[in-house]
Formats: sequence, C-alpha cells, structure tokens
Amino acid sequence: MIRKEIRDSFEIRVAGSGDWYPMSVPGSAMDTFCREGILPDPYFGMNEYKWTEFFRNDFEIRGTFEVTPEEYAKEQILLTFYGVDTVADIFLNGQKLGHTENMHRIYTFPVKEYLNEGENRLEIYLTSPIRFIESYQPEKGREIHMANTGTMPGGQYIRKAHSMFGWDWGPILPDAGIFRKIELSCYQKARLGETLIRQRHQPGSVTLSVETEILKESDAETALSYELIGPDGTLLYEGEENEILIAEPKLWWPHGYGSQPLYTVRVHLHTEGEQAETKEYRIGLRTVTVSREDDEWGQEFAIQVNGVKIFARGADYIPDDCFYPRITREILERDVKAAVFANFNCLRVWGGGYYPSDEFYDLCDEYGILLWQDLMYACNIYDLNADFIENIRQEARDNVLRFRNHACLALICGNNEMETAWVDWKAVEGHAPSLKRDYLLQFEYILPAVVKETAPDTFYWPSSPSSGGSFDEPGDENRGDCHYWDVWHGQKPFSEYLKHYFRFCSEFGFQSLPSIKTVETFTEEKDRNLFSKVMESHQKNPAANGKILYYLSETFRYPKDLESLIFLSQILQGYAMKVATEHWRRNRGRCMGSIYWQFNDNWPVASWSSMDYYGRYKALHYMARNFCDSVAGSIEKQEQTMGFWISNESMADVEVRAMISLKTLDFEVLEETEVMEKVGALSAQCLFRKDYQALVSGREEEVFLAVTYSYLQNGEEVRKTEFETFVPMKYVELREPEFAVTRWEDGSVEISAQTFVPYCMLEGIERDTVWADNVIALTDGRPRVLKALRGEGGAVRIYDVYHTYH
Repeated sequence: MIRKEIRDSFEIRVAGSGDWYPMSVPGSAMDTFCREGILPDPYFGMNEYKWTEFFRNDFEIRGTFEVTPEEYAKEQILLTFYGVDTVADIFLNGQKLGHTENMHRIYTFPVKEYLNEGENRLEIYLTSPIRFIESYQPEKGREIHMANTGTMPGGQYIRKAHSMFGWDWGPILPDAGIFRKIELSCYQKARLGETLIRQRHQPGSVTLSVETEILKESDAETALSYELIGPDGTLLYEGEENEILIAEPKLWWPHGYGSQPLYTVRVHLHTEGEQAETKEYRIGLRTVTVSREDDEWGQEFAIQVNGVKIFARGADYIPDDCFYPRITREILERDVKAAVFANFNCLRVWGGGYYPSDEFYDLCDEYGILLWQDLMYACNIYDLNADFIENIRQEARDNVLRFRNHACLALICGNNEMETAWVDWKAVEGHAPSLKRDYLLQFEYILPAVVKETAPDTFYWPSSPSSGGSFDEPGDENRGDCHYWDVWHGQKPFSEYLKHYFRFCSEFGFQSLPSIKTVETFTEEKDRNLFSKVMESHQKNPAANGKILYYLSETFRYPKDLESLIFLSQILQGYAMKVATEHWRRNRGRCMGSIYWQFNDNWPVASWSSMDYYGRYKALHYMARNFCDSVAGSIEKQEQTMGFWISNESMADVEVRAMISLKTLDFEVLEETEVMEKVGALSAQCLFRKDYQALVSGREEEVFLAVTYSYLQNGEEVRKTEFETFVPMKYVELREPEFAVTRWEDGSVEISAQTFVPYCMLEGIERDTVWADNVIALTDGRPRVLKALRGEGGAVRIYDVYHTYH
C-alpha cells in the first residue's frame, strides 16, 4: 500500500472571475482571500458582515499532482477526501468523480481509470452554501421556520457545521473549501477496511477481540496477523489469532483517577504471501458505560469507568475557529492541556459544530479526558427524505468508525436540545406533525441503529437534555441529564443553583468579557465601550451586555473603566460556575456531573467560555482548577450559617486539616476553630458548620470567613484557601491592599497585602503567562507565590476588586 497526501499546487478563485490565488490543502476560501488581502480580517471590527455576503459566491479550486510509475502500476488507486466543505462537484482530468453535500463525511473515489502516469489535474467546484439553503424546497406542508438565536435560517437543510451559520456566540461565516487532507492510496489486490477492537474484562486479565474487514476486488488469497505492544514498548503478542489475552492488564483511567497507559494493536494484511498493508490502533484497557440505576431520588445518570462511578467535571467544547483549516494539532493540544489544567475529566463535544480530527481523540486518550460525543445535530428540525437518511447514516458511520476504539469515548449522544425543543420551545410550534415523527425516526431508530452496528459496546443517549427519549419529560431533574439556564437567561440569582439537584447537568453557564488584550485585537480605541457597535457585534447573545451589568450590580460596585469591567465580569462568571459545581459536588451520588457551557470560543467575543479564542484563560478557568480539583473544599452559606465541605473525587481517603477563621478585613482573628477529618474516597463530607449571626451582627461589612485547609497528595502537603463574606461584596468595606510584589525571571510572582483581598488576578502584558495559581484570595499577611507555568518574564498587570472603583 502506498499512501501520499496531495496538498500543494492548488489555487482558488471566485467562480467565473479571472484571478486565481494560491491555496494549500487543508485550505478554504476565507483562509485564502483573507491572507491575500482581498477582504479584511473578518474578526476585526464589523468586517464579518462583508464576509457573510461574500459567501453568496461559488468558488473553484484547481490543482495538479504527480503519479509516479510505481504508484500507477498498482491495480487499485483511490482518492479520498477527508473534509470537503460542503456542496461540491469533483473532477479528475476532466472526468467527474462525484458530488458531495456533507462536510462531516469522508468521500473515497476509485480513480485508476481516470489517472495519468505523471501530471494529473484535480478540479473542485464549490456551490455557495447560502444560496444552497435558500434554494432548498421542502415538501409542501413540511416547511421549517425555526431558526436558533443568531443563526441564518435554513441551516438545517445542509450537512455543514450549524455554527458556521451563526450562533449566540459566533458570527455567520459559512466558509467553503477543503478543510482536511486529500489522500491518494495505491495497492494490489486487497486492502484493510475498518477494525473493531472489543474488550472482555475478567479478574486479572483482558481479552481483546480484533474484528477486521478486508476489502478486495478479486479472489486474491489474503490473511491477517496481529501484534500487541504494551505501554512500555514490549511486544506482548504476535500471531494470527484475533483473540488476544492480556495478563495483568494496566487499566486506563480518566484524569484524576489513575494513569492512562496505552497499548498498540497492529493489524497486518498479507496478500498472496506478502505483507500488503499495516494499520495501527492505540487503545486503553477500560470498561465505560452510563449507569442508570433506580435510587431514592429517581434514576441516576453516572459515567462508570472500570466499575467506578465518577463525578464528571468539565465543559462543552465547540469548534476552535471559524477558519477550520486553522484547527491544527497544536491548537487541539492546547485545548486538551487546558482541560487538564482546569482538572477536568470530561469534555462534551457539542452537536452544533463538527466532528474533531483524529488528533483530538488521540490527545484525549493520552491525557485522560473522557468525551461525551454529540452527533452533529443541534437546536434544529430536519427534513427527512430518502437522500437525507442515507446521507446521515453514512455520516454517522464514517465518524463513529473513526473514534469508536478510543479509550476516551464515554458515550454518543444523538443531538443537542432537540427533544426538549419539541416539548417546550415556542419556536417549534406550528410545524407539521410528520416532522415531529421524523425526530423519533432519526434519533431513536436510524442513528442508534448505526451506533449499535459500528460501536456495539458504546452507550447511546438520544438527546441532551433527556430522561431517556420519546418526549418523556426531557427536563426531568430526577432522571437523565439536564440543561439549566434560569441563571443567566432567566436572570435569576446565583443562589437559584442551590435549589436544584440534577442527576447530571450537561449545560449551564454565565457570560464574561474576554481579556482587554483580546478586545484590543478587534477594536480601535474609540470602540472600547461596552455599547459601541463593534463591542455589541462581538456579543451575539441579545441584551447580554446588559445582563452582565445587571448581575454586576447585584454583587460589585460600578467599575471605573473597561479593564475593571472585564475583570469583574470574569469574576462573576467564575463565581457563578463555582457556586453551581460545588453544590452539585456536595450532593455527589444524587448529582454525578457538572459540565459548564462553554470551554472555548471560535472567534474573539464576549461569551460563556472559560478560555478565549486566543487560548487566554479567563478567571473562570483558573477558578475551575480549584473547584474541579479531585480534592476540593467549599463553603456552604445559608444566611449567616457557614458549613465547610470537602469533596473527595480521588480513589483514596484523605486526611484533611482545616482552620476556620472569622477575621476582620485587617486580618485580626475574632474566632477560630481547627478540625481534622478523614474524608472517604469518592465522597463528599461536611467537616464543620456554625451559625455566625451573633458574632457578626452589626459588623457584617467589616469581617469575612477564611478557611485554610491542607492534605497530603503523593506525599506532599497541598494547602488551599476558601473564603466567604456575610454581605454581597459591594457592601464589604474593602481597603487599599498596599501590595508588595516581587517578580521573578521565570515569570513567577510573589505577592502579599496588608488587608483582605477577595479576588486578586494577574495578567501578563507582553506574554500570555499562565500561573499554577491565579485569581487568589489574600486572607492573611503572608506572601503567596504564584508559580509561572508558561510565558516567562515580562510585565504583569494586577487586578483586584478594590481598584475597580478607586
């Protein structure tokens, strides 16, 4: 088997125009025309709207590639397109290979009869996605008028990432091009198809069953052989048996529960006695499912790995860019490392985007990040006809085959919010009953059947949120998973989270503004006002900037400038997610998952993300590092009664020592209690509770509660601090901190203050420094060292609450 990528010597133009521009593969119209300066950067100012209109054009791509005599001599030659975006006609040397209408699919064409030895010409004609959806004619009576907030109507008529047509956090930039590789494959007689690797776990051993498909055009004699290589590189098996016994297996665990050893399975195809092709798969030995046992509250929803029910902690992942060719392995590794930094064990791949590349799943395997994998359907109604059904069947098959063997795959979910939309959303009212019937056909029959066929050991869930399907109360808090938006969209207070005990919350969120450095990338100085046209254009959720100010007014004093507003918006966001996650973790067993919306951005924007488009961590991301940690303390406030809890999601008991101190703002200790408790593995426990009403009456604005706690982790002491105030922060009479700051060459910072500092956040000015700790509370006079992990040296900006209004 000879494989080679075809990537260079390509050009693109607006269809029918005279000017061609050089393009590489992966590449796209937006990527090329932006680089060439034909249109300005869509992310700056309000340029996005020029690009939206530009995508009413069709495009032409042409390129040449060489076929060597050795390649041409092979009996079979295939040309595979791993990502055509989206509606395209493909020609090779003037002969039409085929037509595509699905960016999520892999298209393979036999091309031997069309090829030349030497130079070959490839041409791709791309139809405007906007004009395609506008020209779609549904059957009379089955028209679809629903469109999600911020989206262009009609996006459901094309199998293209829905968010390319806009969302309430993203622009309308429906690009066109080749966003993944093109590959030429040349072989004799036969080739390897797909391999399914199934696992049977027994005490002290695991048996692999390797089921491989052989694709051949003739009666050629073929055989398979296998190798198994251990995590340390040792050859554990070599032979022709496809049932492989592994003694003393090293199990794969999610981040925080154990290590991530990966085994390698090699499948060799032999044709007429000679080795013809080899494929390699990396696997982790684990069992994973979702437990739905009945219990005292209803029915649990818990991801179960190797028999252990884990509390899922993480966020919802969206595409990293509107320029899909720019979503490289480097960006994906940045993402997965950011998830590990925040002590996540899970990401939910949201259904309104795209199926990530193979590298993403490899990285999640390596770092121990479980994936809740949506199929790519979200907040829409679909017109099922014979062509659409065949299209989505093949789409599901293409993608499930790609990721089914990965250790990180926890479950596959049919869609985002579509079952609950049919039950509760006004936007769905007035559609034909046959479209509602088609929902059940699509997500509870067609797609689960494909998943069952291609990934028989993977748990399938019909929708998110859902209690199990068939429109049976999809928002039921006592079954299945829930999305909760009364805080934010409903403008209810953060305390509202404490009234809910979801079995698994897979969406909840709160917005913030991105770093001032990010704002500067898309604005001129005159635009840097929250209600300027440019700032509002980089805020796609209607009235959201006003919501930020509303919530700010409930908690903080009015900020003096934009930088202060940005900082406070990020603290509000972090605090909201902290309140919710800590509450649900305190109720471990009843609730078993907290996945906040959202992890990342696809352009520079005000949104729900904890990491902005440039990979800059907002305050939430740093705060999540603490409240998502395996061992995490939290203060439960009920009026003036304070309780201190430890959530222990580690696999071992921990001995916790905590000092609970009532202090003045100048650190005078008014009352202090020390507790020591052993907290069991995979549990949550209250260590202390006290009513402080009598102690703080009349001085609520001048005191705070600090809890400093410590425990041993891998033989080293871990020391952390939590705090709470007795009145909203806007009423606390904060004082000038009088910071003492020492900056070290490696970027680390030592900082102390003379008075209570509830939220202190550092930001690198020249560099995007990442510190092991940030967004800290200074609750005593001792200096804190914030160790730099990335971005050495350079000036540092220090934010704190007091200086947002002084």
